[in-house]
Amino acid sequence: MNDPISIKGLPWLLKIIAAIMGAILALILSGDIDPQGRIKITVGVILKFAISVAISLYGGSAFIEYYQLTHYSMQSQGFVMLIFAVFGMLLIGIWYQSMQLWKGKTVSEIIAEVKAAFIAMFK
Repeated sequence: MNDPISIKGLPWLLKIIAAIMGAILALILSGDIDPQGRIKITVGVILKFAISVAISLYGGSAFIEYYQLTHYSMQSQGFVMLIFAVFGMLLIGIWYQSMQLWKGKTVSEIIAEVKAAFIAMFK
């Protein structure tokens, strides 16, 4: 009952894996993972990853509890958390790009960054 590795912890492990996958997808969308699949580890990238996982776990759990989706399978709940990780970071990315516009970046430069991120994701 008190053993640290238990079959009861398996659902959370599946949800955490979905959150990590969503965070990696969010890093691809934000351009931190380049088209060749390389990543430069910086404090900013670590913070983005941690924030994405936190948004996924807390936001996804709150969504599942609020809308009473607990009776669905673990895969469905993991998918909700994956969506929260990606779209949570997407909202942060939109906020970041709007800040870049205020700093003097042109719209065409931002569109080129977003296009490169999508090419990297679907390559």
